[in-house]
Amino acid sequence: MPRKSRRNESFQQFLASMAPADPPEQWMSVVETGVIDEHAGTRWQLKRGPLDVRVARRLATSASLMVIGDGASTRFRDVPVDQRTETWTRAEARYEGPGGIIKGPDWPIEPVYNAYEFESDDGRSMLLLDETC
Repeated sequence: MPRKSRRNESFQQFLASMAPADPPEQWMSVVETGVIDEHAGTRWQLKRGPLDVRVARRLATSASLMVIGDGASTRFRDVPVDQRTETWTRAEARYEGPGGIIKGPDWPIEPVYNAYEFESDDGRSMLLLDETC
C-alpha cells in the first residue's frame, strides 16, 4: 500500500512541476469579430452577411466603399468606383454566398467570395467581398 501512495505522490509532483501551456493563438476574422477598426478613417460594424447575391450586386454600386478582403480579410484592397462593376462581375461568377453559383475551376485554383455589409459610425456602408483562396 505505501508503494501506491509514493507513485501517486510522484505523479502529483510531476504534474505540479509542469508549467501550464500557453493557450494556442487564435485568429478571428473581421467577420467573426464584427468589427473593422480604422479602415478609411473610421470604425466599421458588421451589419449583415453573408449577403444574398442580389443584395451584394446592388451594394457593389451603391455602397460608400467596396473592399476585397484578401487572406480571409486580414488585408483590404479598396476597389475604385470605376472598377466596381468589373470587380463584382468576376466575384459573382465565383460567389458561394446565398443565391450564388460557382462557375469555372474548383477552389483553390480560383478564389471564391462571400459578401458582407459593414456600417461606419457616421452611417456610411461598406461592401466587403471576402476572398478565400
